[in-house]
Amino acid sequence: MVTAVPTASPRGSDSHSPMEETAERAHRACEKCTRTKKKCDKALPACSRCVRLAAACCYEYVFTAPTTAVVDPSTHSGSPNDHPAGLTRHSLFDPDLDIPASMLMSLLSSRGVSWPEAVDLYFQTTNLWLSAVHQERFAQRLEGLGPNDVPQEPQVALLIVCMHLVTQYADSGRPTMPDGTEMLSLPAYVVAKRTLGLLRATSPPSIVLVQCSTLLCLYEFGHGDFTRAYITVGDAYTTAKFVDVRPGKYVETEKNRPVHPEEDERRDLYWALLIVDRLIRVERRLVWKAFNVPSPTDDDLLPTTNIVWDHQAQGPVRTVLRHPAGVSPTVTLGAFQRNCQCAILFTRALTWEAETYHAGRPPGVDSFAELDIATRALVQAMVTQASTWGEYYECFATCTCLLLLLYCSYLCTIDAANIHSSTSNVEVLKAIAGINFTIRIIADTTTDLNEHLARRPALLATCSPVTPFSAYHSLAALSNFEHVIPEADARFHDIYSSLHFFAKRWGVAGQLVNRIESFLATKDEEGTTLDFSFQSRAL
Repeated sequence: MVTAVPTASPRGSDSHSPMEETAERAHRACEKCTRTKKKCDKALPACSRCVRLAAACCYEYVFTAPTTAVVDPSTHSGSPNDHPAGLTRHSLFDPDLDIPASMLMSLLSSRGVSWPEAVDLYFQTTNLWLSAVHQERFAQRLEGLGPNDVPQEPQVALLIVCMHLVTQYADSGRPTMPDGTEMLSLPAYVVAKRTLGLLRATSPPSIVLVQCSTLLCLYEFGHGDFTRAYITVGDAYTTAKFVDVRPGKYVETEKNRPVHPEEDERRDLYWALLIVDRLIRVERRLVWKAFNVPSPTDDDLLPTTNIVWDHQAQGPVRTVLRHPAGVSPTVTLGAFQRNCQCAILFTRALTWEAETYHAGRPPGVDSFAELDIATRALVQAMVTQASTWGEYYECFATCTCLLLLLYCSYLCTIDAANIHSSTSNVEVLKAIAGINFTIRIIADTTTDLNEHLARRPALLATCSPVTPFSAYHSLAALSNFEHVIPEADARFHDIYSSLHFFAKRWGVAGQLVNRIESFLATKDEEGTTLDFSFQSRAL
């Protein structure tokens, strides 16, 4: 109960009236005035402000509100007890709690980063193979902004920060090899992650928030925080379900029908979510985790905006075509659509691995023959259609990880003494041939990429986090089966060198380098092999 206490008049005691002497006041401000941080006269039965606003006045409540500080990093200075300009304190119970877009944009401007340039870099690199942000719809959200203006919508500002993050380099030019730790401590990432949580809690579900989550998952995976990446993509799809993110269905009679940008945006985002949800499992500790994003069916629509290289025009050409998810690999597609096909095949490989493990029987090469043929057909189609390896490099990396998963999982069940080129076991011979085919692809693509990077280091900006895992898994296969792989030592050295290149882009490559260095330090002494098995279920 509220205790009413006598309140002294501000005037002298001689001027008290009987009415004023008996006037009662509450011992604290009412709930509404406290929540909105307004002065309350504590009058009973209702304060004058609540009476004026015709609002219910309540003194019987428990209110111990925590606070959160939103700081503009460009203006923060002084001791922790100072209250610099740009520091705003909000109550988490405040319905007007807001994240100013200017604070988010200052994460870029305080570092001298031009946000239009950051956006352009994203669309020229990452978005080519992971089109999480629809370029036309994004431009519509910025409509009306002048060249020197900044977005005023917090969700759009957050998306720009996320687009900038996934184009940042880990920079292995430092004395120590990066392992992603520093990248996950960047103020831009920390603030973006916390802001996303606040916006998801205080705003309705939106396409933009799903896009932010997708890019943050890619960033976390690329810099080695696998647990966080897995949770982030799960949260993203939970939100996506409320904003109708889905691929849609292919209808033959609608093949040439124009595509509405909003429809295209939702379709692209579904496939982007599927890609990150599947490809983070190239890290073996995530192989056994349940899928966050449901698998597509053969009649689901692939992304309809297709960017392919035109040999006559010597440049990328944008087309809008409708193709089902089960379209033949011989149909010419862009990198994003190819990545979608890779994600579908990788889903089948992960499902095969799980079913084989739970069945308690050793895998046979015949059990994944159909998947092997489909993957090789996709590789062959990309080789035929591409002008260089780099056009589909991320897709080649995924396919090689997939093939190594299949063949190495099988060979791990075979006695090492029976794995040799003169064996009479046909399945072992097929597996040896499969591993050699895969290592050759990785060696060739690595050689081509290294040559291009030597001339144009900026090409590394397009590199996906899957590329270092492709190198790592091939090194694991070389270390375990070197006796059946021609020129194993030379290939090991070349691919190992490329992993250092990738560490300039993604911190996770530094973690993989450290794993290999630890293995090499003990190999001769203990006769160990590089741990690459996909059988581990621990995280």
